[in-house]
Amino acid sequence: MGKKRIIYVLVACLMISLLATACSSNENKNTAAGQTESGKKVKLVVWTWETAKDGLDLNMEAFKAKYPNIEVEFQNMKSTDLYSKYLITSNTGDAVPDIITVESTNLAQIVQIDSLLDITDKVAPYKEKMSPYKWEDATKDGKTYAMPWDSGPVVMFYRNDLFAQAGLPTDPVEVAQKIQTWDDYYQAAKLVKEKTGAFMYGDSKTNSSNRVFESMMWQRGLWYFDDQGKVAVDSPEVKEVAEYLIKMQKENLVFDARANTDQWGNGIRDGQIATVVGGSWHDAIIENQYSPSDNGKWSVAMMPKWSKDDKYSGANQGGSNMAINKNSKHPEEAWQFIEFMLGSEENQVKMMSEAGLFPAMMIDNNPAIDEPSTYFNNQAIRKVYAESLANTYPLAYTSDFPMANKLMTDVWAKVFLNNASPEQALKDMADELRSKTKRE
Repeated sequence: MGKKRIIYVLVACLMISLLATACSSNENKNTAAGQTESGKKVKLVVWTWETAKDGLDLNMEAFKAKYPNIEVEFQNMKSTDLYSKYLITSNTGDAVPDIITVESTNLAQIVQIDSLLDITDKVAPYKEKMSPYKWEDATKDGKTYAMPWDSGPVVMFYRNDLFAQAGLPTDPVEVAQKIQTWDDYYQAAKLVKEKTGAFMYGDSKTNSSNRVFESMMWQRGLWYFDDQGKVAVDSPEVKEVAEYLIKMQKENLVFDARANTDQWGNGIRDGQIATVVGGSWHDAIIENQYSPSDNGKWSVAMMPKWSKDDKYSGANQGGSNMAINKNSKHPEEAWQFIEFMLGSEENQVKMMSEAGLFPAMMIDNNPAIDEPSTYFNNQAIRKVYAESLANTYPLAYTSDFPMANKLMTDVWAKVFLNNASPEQALKDMADELRSKTKRE
């Protein structure tokens, strides 16, 4: 080969190399500027429910500005319908939806069927920024399949007027000192009933949602299953929690209505329920749905503990997450959407402030935490939520939670309808759980 020809070849190679580098550089610039990986228009389908979409909508304008090539179609449905529909979809290998919203109560179930994209590396920068318990149900065999969104730190909402009539303090600091334990709560319940005729909280004897029961267990690091995955609902510690709640019911200190039903809400509206021990999202339910005219009558304190010396002062009740269908044709764009919505403190705070979705992200130092709530007596109620979240035992719902929750409702029915002893009813439940789940 002559020298000139060699030079021509070298020049050609160099030009090709420079052109490739330029193309790569342009592609990186496009991606950095918020374009899709391919530079083409991409449509993402997101399955969610109405209240979750309300939160996402708050950040959609900013998302579209950053990612103009990503179109997002929301398909709203009830959460129960979403799960059953997705189970069918995952079995067929359908690429739609690209993203699903999943409540923590059902997340482990969805993770177990191996239908979600492994996003372990993608979520790594956020592992320390989220409350530790939120990762438990998102993880299988050391790999992570969902990004935490909101949480449900449990607190005690209480009626100032009913507490005052009962001779109890109303200032949140004083209330937290007066009602430190569940025994204190029981004593306060008797005063409320005696002085006002109202009930301390609402729950159905025979159709309980188990929310208070589960919150009491969670706070103590107890659950339907122990750390080794063995059935533990018949343990002495769980039994004493059940017996406490049965005592409250039998002494007529509980408004007999399943939580979050209209009957329960009517009890709140009519001033028959003095406290709601529940997730932070109850603030919107109380203020907007059932008791909008009671401005200033409600305040918030930490939930009681079983013992003053207990390590954890908070618990969890619900919350949600976002995950990517492993069959999605646009996994990178799906992650861009999730990261934009859930990985940004600014966007999370906006969803908290305007949609009531208290983030799993630890935002203790954000100024929004200190904002007073006009409805809740000008109290900075989010500070209480943040304290609860920071002091919550890192416990997992587990994939068998829905079954255990249903069987626990049956336990109360056996106790109150069939006069079964709590010990026997819990033992029967434990045996049934062991049989159905193959757990020890």
